[in-house]
Amino acid sequence: MNRVLTPNPYRILFASHAIQSLGGLSDLAAFTSAMTTALSTMGHDVRLILPAYSALLSALDSVTQISTIKLPGTHRGARLLQGHLSPGLPLYLVDIPGQFDQPESQYIDENGRPQPKNALRFGLFSRVVALMAINQAGINWQPELLHCNGWETALAIPLLANEWSRPATVYTLHESEQPQFRGDQISALALPVELLKSGILERQGRISYEKGTLLTADVLALTSAGFREEILEDQTSHPLAHLIKKRRDQLYGIPSGLDYQYWSPTTDRHIEQHYDSTSFELKKLNRQRLVSELSLPLNDRDMLIAYLATSSNTDNPALLASLLESLVPDAPLHILVAAAQAGPALQPLLDSAASHPGRISIHPGITEPQWHRILASSDCLLLPATRHPSAHQAQCALSYGTVPIAQTTASLRNTLTDATPANLLHGNATAFLYDDATLEPLNEAVSRAMACHAKPAIWWQKLARQGMDQSFPITETAAQYLECYQAAIDHPITYSLS
Repeated sequence: MNRVLTPNPYRILFASHAIQSLGGLSDLAAFTSAMTTALSTMGHDVRLILPAYSALLSALDSVTQISTIKLPGTHRGARLLQGHLSPGLPLYLVDIPGQFDQPESQYIDENGRPQPKNALRFGLFSRVVALMAINQAGINWQPELLHCNGWETALAIPLLANEWSRPATVYTLHESEQPQFRGDQISALALPVELLKSGILERQGRISYEKGTLLTADVLALTSAGFREEILEDQTSHPLAHLIKKRRDQLYGIPSGLDYQYWSPTTDRHIEQHYDSTSFELKKLNRQRLVSELSLPLNDRDMLIAYLATSSNTDNPALLASLLESLVPDAPLHILVAAAQAGPALQPLLDSAASHPGRISIHPGITEPQWHRILASSDCLLLPATRHPSAHQAQCALSYGTVPIAQTTASLRNTLTDATPANLLHGNATAFLYDDATLEPLNEAVSRAMACHAKPAIWWQKLARQGMDQSFPITETAAQYLECYQAAIDHPITYSLS
């Protein structure tokens, strides 16, 4: 990628709790990696701050302690460590004893929801982010703009509300359901009295970090223009939609783009055989490798449908289990469930696997390289989200010529085009879409996909190639965020906690 310098580069502190290049499989992890790399390539002084997970520390080549931080009002301290993801992208890691040394599975409960202890661990992390934002982290650097992502970073912005020297602040919402915590679960944070008395964190008798940042961030961003429209029109589309709607003048809808240096079958270092839209027939060699790697019971005529089970889509396994029950016994398809980790939420699918041997395979603990190989091998990617299907997963699928089967929502309307007869005829179809997160529409979409796949191969190849010809470059996303950053710098809001 060529380095395109910006005349007036920004100093940006980018806060997140996940990163793709060190093993994260979530949309937020992909967004964090792609955005920070793109901004750095454009010449901005962007610095990424993350919790010092033990797995992350072991994955980095070298890490240096650069400061120690005393957290205000507490007896707790934190170490600020520094590493690099690339030569121009500094990475800061917040190491707080006893907080981030557990396996990833310990941060969510058996239902895929955040553990109560996350109130403290990510609250402490946010306190360090806030201190770094006002140059009180011992590194002699202050950003012009703080960009927080996800509720795990959200507390940092309201902590800065009364700071006269604070940077401009931007917050991107990445999930539709946010945790709330009891007061006793955050008592060890020793939050400023004026912040607690202001009531901006209080929601239904509990504490919501995200509520505070929705009220105090200079600019808010959503992960698609369609999601922005949905929230403004439908009060049920997000638990805090009524607050977001009040910020409509500072609310941006910016689609998350794709880093094609990382998610492309022409360059992907994790796959067996590279290919593009002109050599699509080579994709079958990746399928052969995957069948061997995962011991999949596939016939040549079977349509392979992939599904990534994560902590944010725990409602879907039961729906997929019902789908298997509704299909005709000899339907030529196989569903490959790639689970980020094992857990009780997968039980309906495990039961289905026992009842339908050969129809479904379940692989918990899937690694990111394996997910690349699955995308490069599958015919379809299933996105049956009951909340908000992953636009990032849909974009990745299109890049690899893997046709999405997805619930139509605002977040996907600008990404996918349904394979109706008319759209197939005119050459702009890219996916099989359905409207409701219930069994009958999903079954109908899968049946349409199977019928298309059963036609002569040239029909399916044309559909897949149309998806591969789509483009969602992360550079366009970064350019829109730069406009968002400038708006936050030029028009800060005033919010007094008193």
